[in-house]
Amino acid sequence: MNVQPLFFNYTETSDVASYQNRRANERHVADDIVLPDSSLTLDENLKKAKQQGVKFVIVGIPEDIGPRANCGKGGAKHAWQQFLPVFLNQQSNQFFDWSQVMLIGSVDVEELEKQSNVADISDHKLTSLRDLVAQLDQRVVDVLSPIFQHDLQVIVIGGGHNNAYPIIKSAYSALGQKVGCVNLDPHADFRAMEGRHSGNPFRYAHHHGFMSKYCVMGLHEQKNNQESIESLMAAQFPFYSYQQLFVRRSISYDDALEEALGYIETEQVTGIEVDVDSIKHIPASAYSLTGFSSEQAMRFVSTFANSEQCRYLHLCEAAPDDNEPPGHKALESGQLLTQLIYSYVTSRTG
Repeated sequence: MNVQPLFFNYTETSDVASYQNRRANERHVADDIVLPDSSLTLDENLKKAKQQGVKFVIVGIPEDIGPRANCGKGGAKHAWQQFLPVFLNQQSNQFFDWSQVMLIGSVDVEELEKQSNVADISDHKLTSLRDLVAQLDQRVVDVLSPIFQHDLQVIVIGGGHNNAYPIIKSAYSALGQKVGCVNLDPHADFRAMEGRHSGNPFRYAHHHGFMSKYCVMGLHEQKNNQESIESLMAAQFPFYSYQQLFVRRSISYDDALEEALGYIETEQVTGIEVDVDSIKHIPASAYSLTGFSSEQAMRFVSTFANSEQCRYLHLCEAAPDDNEPPGHKALESGQLLTQLIYSYVTSRTG
């Protein structure tokens, strides 16, 4: 009888094989990446992976309850499945050893997603959705805490930005250190504590004492309410607005990265957050006409991944189906997520 962790689905060998496009004399990520043994517990798999030289563990959270609980659009639940075939078919060559990475699986959110669809048509929609996000928080903590405890790097593919809160909580609980976060995002995600959703993960993390430092890169001056900005400033958390960087140019992107790195790396544990809607023309929960280029986002990840204290990368809000403008393909989301992960792992091991 197979033993699996509660509310978690292991990546199966058959799943990976179904995504592969084989070609003679070539090796792809799918050929070298480490997969879990479904007969082992999560802890046993992590211990075995660590002994085999694994350094990174990729986890999917295929949900969009958080964005909908924030009065936003769905679609982020599709990112995981759109990511896998693109990622697994990348070339495996001399530039990186993919046997250092485990593709362990995804948090089981099927039951919560079904409940959320019922909540969408009820009179108490937001309250119900936010209660479901709180339940999701615990599922994420249960999965991620053991990964951090085994001193493995965590890479999370969301899902909504709501998952930043349980990621930070997991790191804090497992490592015994408050977390410093840097977030590439037009939104501070520091909204009021009105129930859990994708707009307030960092407010909750700060309130509960899990997060010591927080910096927003690319905050859009027209996309954050006054209360969020005032609360961010009251907590003495810095931000660099998109308008500062690219319109008024009162500080260069290079200088902002350097300042933010100096601010964040004083912490013993740091994490990188990338909301895909910070990147222009990418299908996301909140599609952006203006924003960072893909190359600037990769540079952001690489800059902070070079810090010794960095423990995780969270990529969220890619929504390849429901919010796709004409001419855009779901393939774009998979390509972007793949390149951001590559920037992370090569910077961490370089």
